[in-house]
Formats: sequence, structure tokens, C-alpha cells
Amino acid sequence: MGDLDNPSQLDRCLEVLQEHKTRWARLPIVDKIRYLEEVRALVLTHAEAWVAAGVELKGFAPDSPLVGSEEWLTGPYPTVAWLTDVIGTLEAIRTGRDVLDGVAVRTIGAGQAGAGQVAARVIPGGVYDRLLLSGYDLDVWMQPGVTEENLRETIGTFYRQTDPPGRVTLVLGAGNVSAIPILDALYSLVADGDVVVLKMNPVGQTYGAAFEKILAPLIRDGYLQIVYGGADVGAHLVGSDLVEAVHVTGSERTYAAIVAQLGRRDDGQPAKPVRAELGGVGPTIVLPGPWTDADIAYQAEHLATQKLHTSGHTCVASQVLVLPQGWDGIDKLLTALRKALTAAPERTSFYPGAAEKQAAFRADNPTAEALPTQQERTLLVGVDPQSDHPAFRTELFGPIYVTTSLPGYADGHGHGHGHGNGHGNGHGDAAAYLRAAVEFANGRLHGNLGANMIVHPDTAKRLGPVLDEAIAALRYGCIGVNAWSAYVFLASRGAWGAYPGNTVDDVQSGIGVVHNSLLFERAQKNVIRAPFRPFPRSALHLHGTLAVKPPWFVTNRTALATARQLTRFAAHPKPQALVGLFAAALRG
Repeated sequence: MGDLDNPSQLDRCLEVLQEHKTRWARLPIVDKIRYLEEVRALVLTHAEAWVAAGVELKGFAPDSPLVGSEEWLTGPYPTVAWLTDVIGTLEAIRTGRDVLDGVAVRTIGAGQAGAGQVAARVIPGGVYDRLLLSGYDLDVWMQPGVTEENLRETIGTFYRQTDPPGRVTLVLGAGNVSAIPILDALYSLVADGDVVVLKMNPVGQTYGAAFEKILAPLIRDGYLQIVYGGADVGAHLVGSDLVEAVHVTGSERTYAAIVAQLGRRDDGQPAKPVRAELGGVGPTIVLPGPWTDADIAYQAEHLATQKLHTSGHTCVASQVLVLPQGWDGIDKLLTALRKALTAAPERTSFYPGAAEKQAAFRADNPTAEALPTQQERTLLVGVDPQSDHPAFRTELFGPIYVTTSLPGYADGHGHGHGHGNGHGNGHGDAAAYLRAAVEFANGRLHGNLGANMIVHPDTAKRLGPVLDEAIAALRYGCIGVNAWSAYVFLASRGAWGAYPGNTVDDVQSGIGVVHNSLLFERAQKNVIRAPFRPFPRSALHLHGTLAVKPPWFVTNRTALATARQLTRFAAHPKPQALVGLFAAALRG
């Protein structure tokens, strides 16, 4: 480890990596797998210490449900799940088997939304997925030009190289979600074949002690180094001739500072490759429908989770709730949302400047509601969709939620209907509203990482292909339909990142993808679909799903037990482990 009080120590870390970069790049896959297996075992060994660091940082009571939904599910669990899956991918590459064995790959047909594009159904991936994620599916869409015939040529291309020279990558770790720095570092090691200097963010550096133990085999053998410090340390590393590439999870401001320090090549690109995941303004589009009171209460908890998870300090938080003008469920949903935001477990806003941001937002928006909670939580209802409100163009990165409403649905008397006709013409038309909502999200909101839709099954059925057209038209890297798009982060087979096409001068939510254990290199977007209702209520409506309330809901009181079980299961999936897992989940 090192800091800027001793620049020579930082430089020695980089020299160690330079000395070992070629060895790592050319290391046989079987040896890399052994490292990953050892790291996976160490995650399980030190998971409690990892979680305890987060509990201390965020001021949780040790038995708070947030410990499970947040510290376990955004720390040890996705790390273990990714390691298990990427080991499978590397083993397939090593033995010459099909990496996509068991993955349904299709080309979207002519006349359908997204025609000609290839989509890989990565969830469910097997019998365990079908049991644990009943009713969920995740498709990874590929960029135009990828075909079923050449898809495999775009997977894990590093392993097609002969005698690669190796490279030193600087990973600037995020401070909000603890799995981000460790997964970013591991992804660079595995997908890119790089050795890594991981600089911990000052906000999350408390996790460093656990990370040093978990990553000890890679540190011991000179393939990874962990350093600490502030912006000065980051600048020293970015500017070092010994660093050859940079990965940053953070803000556009940080990205701009990195590019400015590096300078540009003649083609306008940064002097060193910079991969970036930068967040943005996330929308949740609510479709009108015949929602029951129970539906409204459940989806209000869903929305509260999209806003309050990690205190709202997350790049894929829902920031703008888009509602259909004239729908008679709006008032009930907003009432339930206020209740859910207020009743969610108390906590602190641990990110620096959160309180000042709340105060400034309320000062600028006198009609904003300060909810009666110990932690400051703010709701601003009814922002004009045609305005240039800062919430449409600036990621607020905290527990501040705004709503807007769009026309296209009210009937001639100003009343809403329980469904739309799906044809896009006339009043009471859910299709017209949906098209307007997609246009609003694409054109008015800054960033293109995650977007969400909530749609009643009856509405989805009536919309038919219009819903598919909307999904295809959304220019976001991660799209959730009745699911928070953040699930793509948890899903190791998803390709986490912004919609492609961003540039160094208009970077939006970033450039490149990470975490996908199948090593897709030309992914366009991820589409996760989930049931509208959880089990057992889903059974009462004859919806074929056994999926219960997700453990990442901030209102899930058994998240701690479920998340622990999930983490152990992800490391070693076995039938006997399912009993305790199902028991914990059903109690939720």
C-alpha cells in the first residue's frame, strides 16, 4: 500500500506491477483460475469483516435489514457470484468448449423492435436460476454488426492473443458500493489481462483491510497493489509513465479532470485508454393500469428502494419518476410513495456533502417536501417536463426524488383508464404516453446508464409490440421492466455500463462495460424483466412465478439471512444449500 506522503512508495508499487505485467498476461488460464478460486475462498473467509467495515462506515445497527440488502448484496455476494461464473467462462475457453453453452441466442426478427440485433438470454442460466429467479429473465443485446455467426469472436478476445505484452491499469475505486472497486480490479485482471493498482476512494477506504486479505494471493505475487489517499494520490498515479490505462467509477467531473491531466492524442482521444462508469439521471416510467391497493403499496416500496438504496448514493438510483397525466392511480401512488420513503429504515447519508446538497435543493425548490425522517429525504412533485430543471440534467446522488407527468393518457373528461388500447391514437392511450416517456427519457435527461419501467401485466398485454418498441428505443445500457435496473450490477452475466456511443467530449454515463462474466465485448444494452407482483400474491392473480419480495428491497426484513445464504450458495451451488435459502427468502 502507499500514499502521497511517500511518493517513492507509490512508484515502487507501480514498478512491481511493471515487473510482473508480462508474466500475468501470459500466465496459463489454468493458473489464473487457481488464483480466482483462492480469492473466492478468501471472500467467504473474510465476508463478515468486509460487511462489518460497511456497518461501521454507514452507522448501521448490526441487525438492521439494510446490512443484508446493502452490505452483503452489494459486497461479498456479487463478488462471489462473478468469480464463480467467470471461472466457468475461463474453463470453457481453456478446454475449447462453447462459452455460451446453455445460453439462448437469438436474432430479433424483421418487423420487430430491434430487428437484426442479436440478444443473449443470460438469465435464467440453469436450473438454479429457474428456481431462485422464477419469472426473471435478462437479455444482453449486442451492438449492430454482431451476428449469431460472429458473436463468439467478440467474447474474451484477450485470450486470442499470442504473447501479449501486458499492461498496468490504474483502477480508481468508487466509495459508495463496496463491490465496485474489487470487481473493477478483478475485471481488469481477467478480461483485459492487466495487472492493477487499485486506489481506494477515501470514503470507502475502510474496506481496504478486508480487501488486502481477500486479494492477498494477487498482491503477494506482484499482480495487484492497493493504495490509499486523496485526489493528489490519484493525480500522481494518472500522470505516472508506469500507468498505461485507467478505469474510473465516479463522476463526470472526475473523468474530465483525468482527461485534462492526460492530454489528448492527435485523434482527440485521451493519451491513455480511459474506461469510465459515471452514473447519470435515472428515470422510472410508470405505465397506467388496473393496479390494486396492494399493487400500489408494493410498487411504492419498489420505488423507495430505487431511491434510498445506499442512501441514494448510487449511480443507478431512480431520480425522476415519470407518471401518466390523467391516470386515476397517481394520487394513491404518491401517497404510498411518501409513506414508503418515510417508513424505510433510518440511516445516515454517509457521502460527504449530502446534507449541504439537500439544503441547497430545498432552498432552490420551495415546494419540495422535507419528509419526516431522521435522515433528510426530499420529494419534489410535479416538475414541468418542459422545464430545464437541474434534476433533469444533474445527478443528485442522494435521497432526493422528483416526479413529473406527461400527457397522452387522459380521456376527454380528464379521467384515467385502467389500460391503454396500445394503438397510439386518441385519448386514454397508454401507447402514446409510453412513446412520450421514452422520448423524454432519451432527450431530456442527462446520462444513459439505467432506466426502469413499471407495467401491469394487463397493460403489457394490451400494449403488445409497443412495449417492445419502447424497450428497443430506450438508449440506456441497463433497462429494468418491473425490476430495478441495478439488478444488472448484481447479475454477473450482465454487461454493466452505459449505452455505447458516448465520446470523450460528451461522456454522459461513461465508456465501456465491466463485470460481465461471459466477457462480451460488444454489448449494447441489458434488459431485465421481473414479475409485477411477488409470490404468494402473484399466485392469486394466476401469474406463474415463485419470486418473493427481492432481498434488495430496503423494506425486506429478512434480507440479512437471505443475503448470507445467497453468498454461500453463489460460491458453491448445491441442492442441499437451497433449503435454508428458500426458508430465509420466504420469511420475507
